[in-house]
Amino acid sequence: MKRLLLWSAVGLAGTAAHAQSSVTVFGVMDLGVQRSASGGVSLTSLSNGGLSTSRLGFRGQEDLGGRLAAGFWLEGSLNPDTGTGRASNTNNQASGAGIAGLLTFDRMSYVSLSSSDWGEVRLGRDFIPTHYNSIYFDPFNANGVARAGNLTFAGTGTGPLPTTIAGSNTVSYWLPRSLGGFYGMAMAGMGENTQPAPNEHDGNFAGARIGFASGPFDVAAAVTRTSALTTATMGKYTHANVGGSWDLGFAKLFVLYNAVTVKLAAGAVHKNTAEIGAHIPVGGVGRIRLSYARLDDCSDDILRNADRSAQSGNDARQFGLGYVHTLSKRTALYGTYARLTNKGLGRYVVSGAPAALIPGRRSSGLEFGVRHLF
Repeated sequence: MKRLLLWSAVGLAGTAAHAQSSVTVFGVMDLGVQRSASGGVSLTSLSNGGLSTSRLGFRGQEDLGGRLAAGFWLEGSLNPDTGTGRASNTNNQASGAGIAGLLTFDRMSYVSLSSSDWGEVRLGRDFIPTHYNSIYFDPFNANGVARAGNLTFAGTGTGPLPTTIAGSNTVSYWLPRSLGGFYGMAMAGMGENTQPAPNEHDGNFAGARIGFASGPFDVAAAVTRTSALTTATMGKYTHANVGGSWDLGFAKLFVLYNAVTVKLAAGAVHKNTAEIGAHIPVGGVGRIRLSYARLDDCSDDILRNADRSAQSGNDARQFGLGYVHTLSKRTALYGTYARLTNKGLGRYVVSGAPAALIPGRRSSGLEFGVRHLF
């Protein structure tokens, strides 16, 4: 990854110390061709982020002395197939949804103060605690046609869930890295609504993540809870997950379990997704990626499909197979296939596929692409 480094020594009156700072410009361009089908409809498209999310970012750090540092991070998602950016959200609610097409720092936008001994405090927009598990313990890194994220929040209601990936107006604390393999963070975000009001708590959320990593082994658990006024299509929602990975040398194994609850006016939606997978190295320049995901709908019995059958019967199973071939440290080619089977009146589809016209049908997708880091 190419870096632009700016080093400076700054003399301050009354002190003999000097500060060292750096600024890095970085990014990813990832595009492919995808063919997908689901429930009576198909689509051929130029896909984006099949291996890694396309992005543009800036990050910097200044050494303040005394094992203290100040820093910032700005990172925005890109749609290189159309030359646009992705929308952000200003208040963790539907009312704060931004305009798609503009370049925003929707992934990360924060300033931080850190200590090697005491940890780090961040202020701004950042990934929520549970999303870090989705990135690290999904064999497809929460990207592409075979990612399990298409199941985690699918069918939880017809309203938007703005804090499934990142949250705005957040304050977070990160443990120091000197705890013998233990790591963790806690975060709180604000919807910034006036008070008193019926929706004064909407968009407020809190979460935490704790884990342990040692050598080839890594395991973590996380939870995030978001407040929302209860309606027929929306309500308070909780996302909890636990995951792990174990690098055996000949293969790296992954496991991830997600549990999502959304409390609607008519009853609670419960979606539980379990995923296992592996990376298998091939010849030093490639790796095979495998995953199997199972979604079980455990929603309240009062919630029904259009034919009055129980919504809890809308389950799904998904299989993913991919290969990544590394051309250099910065460039890789990849191919991925995913196949999803619905049960009941499920309308789940593989990531990037069009919405199903007919419930209960299979969905599949195939993509080939190239990723370049800079």
